[in-house]
Amino acid sequence: MIAVEAAFVLAIGLGACLLFQIQFLLARQILPWFGGAPAVWSTSLVVFQTLLLAGYAWAHAIARLRSRRRQVVVHVGLLTTALALLAWRALVWPSPVSPDYSWRPQDVTAPITAITLLLVVAVGVPFLVLASASPLLQRWRADLGSDASPYRLYAVSNAGSLAGLLTYPVLVEPHLDLQQQGLWWTLAFVAFGSALALCAWRVWDGVGDGRLGEPALPTDHAADVGDGQFTERPSRAGVAVWLVLAAVPSALLQATTTRLTQDIAAVPFLWMVPLALYLTSFIVAFERPSACPLGRLAPVIVVAAIASLAPWAMPVQLGLTLLLLLVAGLALHGELARRAPDPLGLTRYYLVIAAGGVLGSALVGFGAPLVFTRVIEYPLTVAATLLVLAVQLFSQARHRPPVARRRTRLLAEAQILAGLVLLAATAADARLVAGQTTHASRNFFGTVRVRELAMPDGAAYRRFIHGSTLHGVQWLAPDRRREPTAYFTSSSGVGRAMAMIAARRASTRVAVIGLGIGTLAAYGRPGDTYTFYEIDPQVVALSEGAQPPFTFIRDSPAHIDIVVGDGRLALERTPPLGVDLLAMDAFSSDAVPVHLVTREALAAYARHLRDDRSLIAVNVANRYLDLAGIVTAAGRTHGFHAVLVEGDAGPGLVQATPWLLLSRSVDALRPLGPLHVSHEAPWTDAFSAPWRAIRW
Repeated sequence: MIAVEAAFVLAIGLGACLLFQIQFLLARQILPWFGGAPAVWSTSLVVFQTLLLAGYAWAHAIARLRSRRRQVVVHVGLLTTALALLAWRALVWPSPVSPDYSWRPQDVTAPITAITLLLVVAVGVPFLVLASASPLLQRWRADLGSDASPYRLYAVSNAGSLAGLLTYPVLVEPHLDLQQQGLWWTLAFVAFGSALALCAWRVWDGVGDGRLGEPALPTDHAADVGDGQFTERPSRAGVAVWLVLAAVPSALLQATTTRLTQDIAAVPFLWMVPLALYLTSFIVAFERPSACPLGRLAPVIVVAAIASLAPWAMPVQLGLTLLLLLVAGLALHGELARRAPDPLGLTRYYLVIAAGGVLGSALVGFGAPLVFTRVIEYPLTVAATLLVLAVQLFSQARHRPPVARRRTRLLAEAQILAGLVLLAATAADARLVAGQTTHASRNFFGTVRVRELAMPDGAAYRRFIHGSTLHGVQWLAPDRRREPTAYFTSSSGVGRAMAMIAARRASTRVAVIGLGIGTLAAYGRPGDTYTFYEIDPQVVALSEGAQPPFTFIRDSPAHIDIVVGDGRLALERTPPLGVDLLAMDAFSSDAVPVHLVTREALAAYARHLRDDRSLIAVNVANRYLDLAGIVTAAGRTHGFHAVLVEGDAGPGLVQATPWLLLSRSVDALRPLGPLHVSHEAPWTDAFSAPWRAIRW
């Protein structure tokens, strides 16, 4: 019996670990293929949750088969198919789960479709086997007979998931490249398959010697759960409650992750932290529901919900945001665990939980960008969390003594009040912004807004805001329209670099990763050539057409080309351009597209420079991360020296923004200031460590 229990624990725990490891592995691989956008992970999360739902549906369908031996045959057949597929992939791909570069999209006009196709083709069948393991094995374990609740194995599953996501950024990513990760993952999948086969053999053997018992007879109010057994059919209202209690924390997870990655960086570390807290709440709730009392957690949730939206310093705001996710997850998942049905109905229960996870994640990941032109899903999701918890408190109050009933209702009313305050504040902020906004749009790559404002003296100008960050300003007066503004002025680092190359050559060639509003085109002269690389079509649209909102591109006397696509990937496909200056200002909000500042990225840029005196200019302004040291370290590996030019704020539309200028020639940099020294380790395509660069 101990060996049987160990086999079930190993198969469930290892399967869950591999389930999460493969999510990070694949998302990490395709992240630079789609511009390093934060939405790559949110899209991947929805796809993986949908595959998880498919796995739970498979387990539910298998459990309903009349013969347990047929269940074993069908499921082992799926396992065999997955192993055969991985063996074939080992011969044609870099690793059995790592698509080769032929799968990298040549354009990103339909990123959601492309990401979905990539993930399903790469790991769809093995993922289905892993996803179905936990509910099906729990059902089989219950059939074999045990004094322990099979729901404790759900805690084992979530513990395995937690181990998978914690070990990936700490143990796996820093020490193994993507090909090695895929090979080791495949070997671990074979070990999982062996444990699963042992469990299946025990079920097969149990049928043969009668240990699984005889089928039960149906009753009028029972639901058929397969193999002639019946359990109490859950009401529609009960199923709806399961769905909502699973959907709301999933939506909060997606909204929290979006909030973090859009302003810091889209990297596995920041995907992992919210997901780890989400899974921790699952583990605690299903292992010990009594540790998640809604009445005690409700006041903490109200305070954290209101406080998390205030403009605190980054460490405080980060802590409050994560605290709210954990406490709300404990409360909601605790309520979900307390409503768990008889073990015979657990596959239906898990199927509904998975459906709720997909629903909540998809509403935030896919629905919000279609409905909202701003990223406001976080406060809306927090408000929804408060309102759902209020309903649960009101439901509990009906069954309590008078004094406890009044206290519980008071807590419920506090939840409702806090939710309404959040909704009102979000609506008021939206109205304020809309009053000054002439254009707003949102797509896979982020949100953009154009606002018209005026200086105290009446001089009008337009601001371009990408996410939550200013990415360009232009005067509206005809005599000032071509004046470089914001962090592109003549006193800025990039402005001084422009003056340097213009003094050296009668005609220059410039490449710019990140269009913004095309401010650098204001430096263009007749005979100059400027090539802008921009991944976001909605940004390009602001500088094109007969009457674009921003006219730097249209007004420039230089020859201007705009290439729609990821700048690094486009440069890797392009023959050497021989540029005098390559500028990089491609951040969406304050999120860092990591693949643009790695050691390999600097190598791609270097091959396009005209000579050793040519310059690379990188905008290293960031509210959260110290990027200057990271870029300096990446350049150092290719023989580049660096100077950090801070720039000075000035009157009008002049902003102080740090630019890092790199060149292989020390003489070329000497007029710009002292060399910048970094003791940081460079980021690579295989590993980045944003936590080391956080401005605490």
